[in-house]
Formats: sequence, structure tokens, C-alpha cells
Amino acid sequence: MKHLLWTTSAALALCTLSACPAEEATTDSPDTDTTTAGPATDTDAPTTGTPAACPAPTAGPTMHDGELGMNETWTADGSPHIVTRFVSIPDGATLTIEPCAEVRMQADAALVFGHTSSTEVTTLKAEGEPERPIRFVRDGEEPWSALVAYHPAQLFLAHATLEGGGSDGFLHNASLVLRGNSETPTKKLARVDHVTVKDSVGTGVLAQWVSGFLPESTQLVVTGSGNEENPYPVRLGEHTLDSLPDGAYTGNRIDKIHLDAEGANSSGGLQEDGTMHDRGVPYQFGEFAGSRFGIGGPAQPLTTLTIEPGVQIEFLPGTALEIEHWTSETDPATGALVAVGTAEEPIVFTSAAESPAPGDWVGLWYGSVPAAHNRLEHARVEYAGGECGCVGFTCTDADEASILFIEGVPAGAFIQNTTIAHSANHGIARGWLGGGPDFSASNTFEDIAGCDQTLPRDPDNGCPDGDGCG
Repeated sequence: MKHLLWTTSAALALCTLSACPAEEATTDSPDTDTTTAGPATDTDAPTTGTPAACPAPTAGPTMHDGELGMNETWTADGSPHIVTRFVSIPDGATLTIEPCAEVRMQADAALVFGHTSSTEVTTLKAEGEPERPIRFVRDGEEPWSALVAYHPAQLFLAHATLEGGGSDGFLHNASLVLRGNSETPTKKLARVDHVTVKDSVGTGVLAQWVSGFLPESTQLVVTGSGNEENPYPVRLGEHTLDSLPDGAYTGNRIDKIHLDAEGANSSGGLQEDGTMHDRGVPYQFGEFAGSRFGIGGPAQPLTTLTIEPGVQIEFLPGTALEIEHWTSETDPATGALVAVGTAEEPIVFTSAAESPAPGDWVGLWYGSVPAAHNRLEHARVEYAGGECGCVGFTCTDADEASILFIEGVPAGAFIQNTTIAHSANHGIARGWLGGGPDFSASNTFEDIAGCDQTLPRDPDNGCPDGDGCG
């Protein structure tokens, strides 16, 4: 419901902010419908002015409270549009916001499109123009919550700014939130085109539950965002990597893209082919020791992750990149990694520790029989070789290594022109029986505590005399 406001003195006939229960999630929308409401005062107004190409509005401010209509249009002339925390959007509705419109979000207010059991497409069309942008800003000093899309909702945002959101800790204090249904294929819920998320309390953009961005998304900017608990511009699951738009992700508390291991289809691991793009800042993986960034799962016979030149991935202590978790001498791996850098732009796998040390993280783990199209070229793997929980598959006293092959024999020496450095144990553990490729020819080993590469066991599971290196 909306109300045109002609005075700046009307009282807000809702619970005041201080009286609202703190435990209520900002994405809840009680069935509240009031007939009076108060506009923002002059002192509440945002400090930035109306863009020069946008005429001054004459019909606002307009209050929005309770359930919206099925097909509402928020006009530029009705600006500012003031949104209370009790606004809700019915399933199947379309909300259109005109270029030049300004939307002022009250404390903890959210615009939530869909919900976890939605079957109808609920839509936001907020497509500004280069000289006629749309702005979502605070109405007062307190932060608003977020624009939230649940599958199968669709958000179309262009030349828009989301400023001062992120009040909801349950949403990692993000201002733009996408949530899929945890099943492949990835649910593409938003198209962004020259969208800026600015001064979010925590994370700027949160994409969860196998969600992603629509094709043609471009120029997503997140800046000025982050707190101690949620310091990153973007937090996403592995299935969002492929669709993360180009843009800029700097000027935040910590300029890294945080990657969570979400899995899909009630199983762990990336289960759709995808590309990890160079977006100008490092990726950071893991939330706790033991987290595994897995490639491969039950959704398809083989999933391939491709990594672009110049990408840097930082791993928290005790975490690993697993190109197939399960081990077998005969079963083909369900995951493959194609990480081909260049001499000028190598791909770096490293520690996320403030002061990196050998053994900070486990390393690259190849389980079962590696796919023939695996490639690791012009890369650097450093500060790995930590505890892997694997015992007795090499001919040495310790089995840990920066790159581990567990049981399956690779078809060829697909690791080339790569530097393995600062390993707490071996460089490469060749944990198979008999024969197999030699990785020593074109690769560089620096500061390796154990073998540069281990000798594989013979076909009878025996080991040659010596230290097991070779």
C-alpha cells in the first residue's frame, strides 16, 4: 500500500524502531497495513543530490507500507519513495521503478522477492539510465536491510546504486542477496548493469544456495563495505563463480571474494562446469579447518572448473582443493581442473594467513583416476603440505604434499611450468601403484621439506630401497 505525503509532520502510526522486537528478521513482512505514516524530514535526507538530468519531483514523498499491489510502478515524480520495514511483495507481482526515482529505505526495511517455497516469478525492474540513475538509500541514520531474491524471482537492475544497507546479520549484513534452491542447474536470479553497492554494513553482495547472475550482467561495483564479521565485498558459493560479473571490488574492509563450500543436490562439490574469473582481487576459500573446495559430484559424470590467468586463491588453515574427493585405482574422477596461467599472469594457490608458513593448508588433492584433460600450467602452489588425513600411500614416512595423487594414475604429466614452494612436506605425492608420469622435468621446487616428488609403489605395493624420493 502507498500513501502520498503532503506534510512533514505526520506521526508514524507503527511500532517505533526502538519498540520493534530485535529478534524479528528484516526479511519478514508482517501483514501490517496502516493509514498514517511520516515522511523523512529534511535532516534525514541523503547528502547526495538529484542527478542533473533528473527533474525535481513534484508528487512525493510517497510512503509504501504493508502489501504492495500486483503491478506497481514507482515513478520518479513520486520520489522519494519511503519504504517501511513492513512492506511485502505478493508472489507473482512485478514492481517497476522508473529512472530517476529515489527509494528511501527505513531502518531494517527490505524488499524481498519470493520466498523459500515460491513457485511464481516475482519481479523487480529497476533499470535506470546513465544520466538518470535509480538510488536506494537510507531514510535517516540507521541502515536498511537488503534487496533479496529467492528462486524463481528475477531482479533487473541497471544504473542503480544501493547505499547504506546491510542491517541483517542473518544475511551476512549484505545489501543485495540471491538465494537459489540448492539444486543444479544454477538459478540465475539477477541481471546487473552498472550497479554499485556502497557502504553496506557487511558483505556487499551475497549469493547462496546455487544462485547466480543472469547473462549480460556487467559492471558490478562494491565499495566502502564490510565489518569485522563480514568484511568482504562478495560472499558466494562455488556455483556462483561462473556468473560473477566484471566490475570493481575494491575499497572495502578486506578486498577479497569469499568462497563458501555449499555443494548442491544434497552433496558436496561443484557440480556444473564453470570458470573462476580474474575479477581484480583474490578469492579466499574456507570458513573453518577441514573445509574442502570440491570439484565433482553426482549431478553429472564429469565437472570441470576452469581458472583464468591471474587468479589468486587463498586457502584458510586446514582447507584443501579437492579435484574429486573419493579415491579409487579404477573409478574415473568426477571432477577436473583446468588452470592454465601465463608466465606474466600465473595462477596462484596460496595461504590466507596473515603471515604465511609451510603447511598452512593441505594443497591440491586429486582423487580416483584423474581425467585426461586436467591441466595445471604456469601456476604457483605455496605454503601447502599440511595434514591431509591420508596414511600409507607413498614410499615415505610422511604422505602429505602440496599436490597429492591418491590411488589413481594420471594419463600424463599435466603439471607443467609450475612452481611448488614452501611445502611442509613433499612437493608432489605420487600415491599410485606402478609406473605413471614424472613431473620433475618442467616444474620448479623451492623450499620443499620432503621429496620434490615421491616414488610410486610398485604394482605389488612394495617400495624400492631408499628414502622414497624420485
